[in-house]
Amino acid sequence: MFKRYIILFFVVLIIASSAPAKDFRPLKLKKFLDRFPWSPLRGHEHEIVYCADLFGIDYRLYVAIAGAESSFGKRYPRETKNLTGYNSCNTAFDSIYHNIYETSKLIGTRHYYEKYRATQDIKELVYVYKGVPPFDHYIRNLRFALDEITAISVEMEKQKHAAWLARLNSPEYKKKLREALTRQGIVAWYSTRYDQYRPQQTSTVSYKVAKKPELN
Repeated sequence: MFKRYIILFFVVLIIASSAPAKDFRPLKLKKFLDRFPWSPLRGHEHEIVYCADLFGIDYRLYVAIAGAESSFGKRYPRETKNLTGYNSCNTAFDSIYHNIYETSKLIGTRHYYEKYRATQDIKELVYVYKGVPPFDHYIRNLRFALDEITAISVEMEKQKHAAWLARLNSPEYKKKLREALTRQGIVAWYSTRYDQYRPQQTSTVSYKVAKKPELN
């Protein structure tokens, strides 16, 4: 048991010293989607970022398309879970995550979007994804979401995270952690395993526990 606490101590130190920079993109998406309490996309922020990175697209793009196609999930055929108008709304998905995955994959891998991937011009995306004019209103809807997500500040959360990392890596915290784990290890070392005794023996065992030896 004591060894386990020591191992835990070193694991905590390793995590603290090698912790990567926190990804605040899901938080920005969450703050944006919280403006739309009806949106079924709330709670899927990490999935959206994961699929965006997997297929090399802008992490804001899926949410922007869902906004233009279904008002972030306010108006769409519920049984299809198709919030992005994928395949002219003729495709049904098993889950919202499935819709996120396939929409991100479509834009990130299909040859129709090669020009958009090269230029990152949102017009090139819309001409293909929407397919038929008018395009201007659709483009404005996308840009609204893209710009609003970008403008969301997470500076306070970044400062809190930096302070947490600094505290975790401070010599004072490491010393306190080491002392706390050592104390826990000593307690565990002398703890009694009551499951090793028959019920009628527990009163004797309790008496022995009360007379622990002094530590030098």
